[in-house]
Amino acid sequence: MASTNSTYRRTRTVTHQRQVPHTINGLTKLVTENYTVDEPVPPRDWDLAVRNAVTAATALTVAGSIAWSTDSIGSLLGRTVNPAIAYTAAAVFDLAWITCMALEWLARYDRRKASLPRKLGYVALIIAMLAVATNGWLAGGKGAFVVGLIGAFVSAIAKGMWTMAMRAFGSTLDDRSQQWVEARFSDVQARLATAAATRELARVEGTIAGYEDTFGTPAVLPQTEEEPASVLAAADGTVRAAIAIARHTLGADASPAQIAAQLVLAKVLPDTETAVRVVAEEMVRDGAHHGAPQVTGMSKASAITTIADWCGDGAPSDIVVRVLAHQAVEVTDSQVRNEISRAASRARKKAPAKVDTFGFGKP
Repeated sequence: MASTNSTYRRTRTVTHQRQVPHTINGLTKLVTENYTVDEPVPPRDWDLAVRNAVTAATALTVAGSIAWSTDSIGSLLGRTVNPAIAYTAAAVFDLAWITCMALEWLARYDRRKASLPRKLGYVALIIAMLAVATNGWLAGGKGAFVVGLIGAFVSAIAKGMWTMAMRAFGSTLDDRSQQWVEARFSDVQARLATAAATRELARVEGTIAGYEDTFGTPAVLPQTEEEPASVLAAADGTVRAAIAIARHTLGADASPAQIAAQLVLAKVLPDTETAVRVVAEEMVRDGAHHGAPQVTGMSKASAITTIADWCGDGAPSDIVVRVLAHQAVEVTDSQVRNEISRAASRARKKAPAKVDTFGFGKP
């Protein structure tokens, strides 16, 4: 059974629209129909009404403070400068502490940010009050000085009302919640700073790329012991892009040695050894070593020699180990180094003897 209280509630008639079927000559279409319903009127929100009244009173007080301070301080400054300039500058005095209060309100959940506007706001208020009082004192007469003192407190009253209004409309957090909010603000600010830095770096890199397209790629800096050229090149997006282009041009079966030769020819990398190391590392990282020769069923020595030849003379031993591991050949780094060394020694022994001018072989 419905409550009897609903009988005495105020209602209001509201017009709504709905789609209804309408048929003419057997053809039905949906048309719009207006209908009215009686909806209950919610009780008046007196808290909101009082809040709006306080806001309006505070705004009027601030406007009156600006008008009073501008007139008084403009009269003071007008003693030495053009009145138009004097009254324009006079408006700055009250606008300064009003702006500081607005900034304090925006930073109400960040104590570190709110501290500076709060302090500067009080300093600007005191300066404005002293300027108004000074104007009354210079006007002459005991009455003018009293008016100046009373007028100085107009700005103080406006600031006090604004402060109370902000505290009434804002919310106070306990210390732990305040710390949590500040930590979240720090996270957001860090992300914002990172985004700005990333945007700036992208702009600078675009500018550099434009210069390089116009004037050519700069020469590669010589490597140092602390930062090998292979490490520097591997971290360079330009080199990675060049490797990708060379792989696409030469085909999926291209070996690191073949790709490295193209990069050295294009002067992307300084020498063959550096190029082979960088290309081999990049191809293993991208999983592009799938095009390596199949060594399943070979002896470990033959498998190592085959993969090492595919990689190139400058490829580090750990690259060969990782390529062999992909083909389920278990080898160690020392085994690879030793076998590469033995293969190089055998190649030197098989090299043809040098022949002098008279056709006699030299040992």
